[in-house]
Amino acid sequence: MSIKQGVDLRGLKPQMAIAYTIICAAYQRHGAQPCVITSASDGTHGPNSLHYQGLALDLRTKSVIPAMLSLIVRDLKRDLGDQFDVVEEPDHLHVEYDVKDTPGEV
Repeated sequence: MSIKQGVDLRGLKPQMAIAYTIICAAYQRHGAQPCVITSASDGTHGPNSLHYQGLALDLRTKSVIPAMLSLIVRDLKRDLGDQFDVVEEPDHLHVEYDVKDTPGEV
């Protein structure tokens, strides 16, 4: 578990701290070390990015072999559940807390 120098965690929501714990466990379970946050509320993202709301993290994947990364992504989608999106980008893993409204729910 580590944070890339310069990453700004200010404004990060509690959901992301819980997610990071689960993410690190998945990295460790599949032998991928270390689990490094490369972006939180900092950096340049799309105009509607959840990074700016403290609801997204980017994680380093350059040292993770592709087959292992596929297993990590599979596990995170299962372990984080429907309230999170897990997206494998070309150079990092993007995880965001993005609750979708379900028709009929209050």
